[in-house]
Amino acid sequence: MNGKIGAWIAVGLWALVLSASAQGPVGRIVTVDLNKVFNDYYKTPIAQAKLKETVDSYTKEQDDMMANYKKAIDELNTLREEQEKSEYTAEVREQKRKAVAEKLAETQKLQRDIEEYRASHQKILQEQTQRMRQTILKEINDVISKEAQDQGYQLVLDKSGNTLNGVPAVVYSQDSMEITSDIIKILNKNQPKTTETPKPAEKK
Repeated sequence: MNGKIGAWIAVGLWALVLSASAQGPVGRIVTVDLNKVFNDYYKTPIAQAKLKETVDSYTKEQDDMMANYKKAIDELNTLREEQEKSEYTAEVREQKRKAVAEKLAETQKLQRDIEEYRASHQKILQEQTQRMRQTILKEINDVISKEAQDQGYQLVLDKSGNTLNGVPAVVYSQDSMEITSDIIKILNKNQPKTTETPKPAEKK
């Protein structure tokens, strides 16, 4: 059964090729390494640096919240120890128990605030990162599409991608077919001379 399906697919592909040949001259098929183009585009490290500034700001604010939470926990533990001291009168111990309950409610609120902060700002960072990638990738795709039309390329394949099976989408291609460096030059030709390209943050 699988052999028949493979044969039908092969026949279908040949039919498409023959149809395209009959309609007109076939242009070149070229490849591009989109990962390299993305990383070497001068706008990418600039956008990544802005994202890092946002991450650093969020991290500092979260660290401050954690410091307040730890301080509240220490105060809660101290109050718990004091409420059981035998030298205190029953009235004083009752006051201590009320203080413990209030401090416990405070620490629980601080913990919820930290969890909500993490969840909301993680979502914000994901959305910001996605917008950055989509913006840059659109610019790259627009340049590739225009270059393909200007040069008469029939097909442009991304050699950096993998299929759903985890194997390379392009198993082999000649170096003469690759237009990666051409695309990078076009993208970076308008790079401001005064722009210092930030280095991407090292992955930990």
